Amino acid sequence: MELRQLRYFVTVAQELHFGRAAERLQITQPALSKQIRVLETELEIELFIRTKRTVNLTKAGEVFFAQAKQLLRQAEEAIQLAKRTAIGEVGRLTIGFTATATYTVLPELIRDFRSRYPQVEVEMLQLCTEEQVAALNRGEIDLGFLHPPIDARGLEIYPILSEDFILVLPPQHRLIDKQSLFLKDLAAESFLLHPRQEGPFLYDGFLKLCRQAGFEPQIVKEVNSHQTRICLVAAGMGITFIPAGLQTSISNDLVYKPMEDLPIKLEFAAAWRSLATMPVLQEFLTLLRSM
Repeated sequence: MELRQLRYFVTVAQELHFGRAAERLQITQPALSKQIRVLETELEIELFIRTKRTVNLTKAGEVFFAQAKQLLRQAEEAIQLAKRTAIGEVGRLTIGFTATATYTVLPELIRDFRSRYPQVEVEMLQLCTEEQVAALNRGEIDLGFLHPPIDARGLEIYPILSEDFILVLPPQHRLIDKQSLFLKDLAAESFLLHPRQEGPFLYDGFLKLCRQAGFEPQIVKEVNSHQTRICLVAAGMGITFIPAGLQTSISNDLVYKPMEDLPIKLEFAAAWRSLATMPVLQEFLTLLRSM
């Protein structure tokens, strides 16, 4: 049984007239009658009671009519859903992100994307950079917002921003009034840093710069969250570095200062699998590139 035969049957059942049904279907009446007979033979039931003047549905035909209409509706819905999926209007997108994404591009991106494609399900997973790379390679996320450099084999990278780091000091700190700060000025300080697995390049680069400045940094605590490290600075536990874009979130009681010899920057980018062809992902990337 073909969908075409179901459409023929439903049209005849609606018109109860082979001539009018054939006209609607734009085929000849003999061809339509033949297709209905083929369908009845295949189903091994009589669908219509035919006389010279009238055409009526049998009891079996009435039941089949109701089900056939439902099947045709479902088929049409399936076709439309497939078409919308093919152009990225429906589907599912899983996004990994670091904290940097939450105060830069991601809120606006998600808002705009959902307004354009409300039927796309978006799942958000906060993961460190290394976890995102692994998840991308395993196909567990479709897109990552992370911090290069990374092992980019098999991945596409789209740079978004590059930020300097600033030093956050507690109130009344001895270095607050110093006009220019260098790493060597921090030799006696206690540091609050992000864990190495959150960003090995930044972590190792900072240690290397401190050693070049002549000291081994005293790291008293490692914390993922920038905001948590800021709170710990306010509590007097040490000093920390945060991306410059976060300085507006620092309490008025704290002081932020630039460093003269801290060339490390926070690189931020989007990453996805090179061979990814998902229409939903492509639509999201188009929006990202337009921002």
